[in-house]
Amino acid sequence: HSLKGSRSSCAIASSSEVVMDARRKSTQDDYAPVELRELAATSLKALIRARLPQINDVADYRQARRLVKRELGGVNAILDELIYAGFVDAQTGHLTTNEKPFNIFAQLGQKTKIQADMEHEQQCLGKYKDKFLVCCNLLQNDLHWDSTDEKWLKKASMSKQHRFLTTKDPSWHWFNALVFGMEGIKDCDIHAAVQEVKEMKEAALQYTKAMGSWSEVGLFVNVFGHNNVNSLFIHILDMEHLGPSYQEQSHKNCPLDVVLKVLQEEAEQASSPKAVVVSSGRKSRLRRQLTACLEGATSLKEELISRVPVCQDASGFRE
Repeated sequence: HSLKGSRSSCAIASSSEVVMDARRKSTQDDYAPVELRELAATSLKALIRARLPQINDVADYRQARRLVKRELGGVNAILDELIYAGFVDAQTGHLTTNEKPFNIFAQLGQKTKIQADMEHEQQCLGKYKDKFLVCCNLLQNDLHWDSTDEKWLKKASMSKQHRFLTTKDPSWHWFNALVFGMEGIKDCDIHAAVQEVKEMKEAALQYTKAMGSWSEVGLFVNVFGHNNVNSLFIHILDMEHLGPSYQEQSHKNCPLDVVLKVLQEEAEQASSPKAVVVSSGRKSRLRRQLTACLEGATSLKEELISRVPVCQDASGFRE
């Protein structure tokens, strides 16, 4: 796709250089090559998937966001990729709804495609019905939710009851949880992102409560790198009746509560006072005083203990 709009070719070139540098690092680290077979694939997406073969817990999600911020050129590098691939209109900053590239949840959110038989369920969102949209899977995928056949494991619904929640806001920065509230996004800071994710959760739970047939509910996202659609979709799953495809895709099912936890951490850090720069002499005196008071402990140590109270497995150590 040719790039149209106000974003400069220099920005794309810069993004490409970041990707090439990251690819070289990826090769040096002996990461396996990843083929760009999925419709929504971009070079950054493939790189993230190669570097993080699973994103399904706090440590993984936190690491994915750090990777983008520190090594891959930040949120604008992701935006450049999406524009270049045709998923975002460079002039409006909105997700595109064309047939090519096909982006089903953007189309449903903007009503260029409609699931007419979902109108009743949409009303179950209550006060959130004008902001979010409940979507269903393909009928054949629903019917094969309990199939163990290889051809259904990657596409069948993951539970007996399986719905999706998407947004009616076409702004590109809601396309995936990876970029929610990242520095560099206009008109949506980390605090606004926290509030939005809270409302996503509330809307999904409002829906399941109103439907009346759900008891134990699971809410999951697929973080960019492991997503197959470049627009927002939150899996709403019936955790009492899970199918084989749930386990098959467990490496990429990141709980929405994980997203909320990490964003809240970042919001807290953003609100914290900036560190005061002190002279080396004064810093040494303060360190000695602190060590004497805490019998060897430091503020960083105390912070680590409070953040990670249990550190006895790979996930805890990674975090």
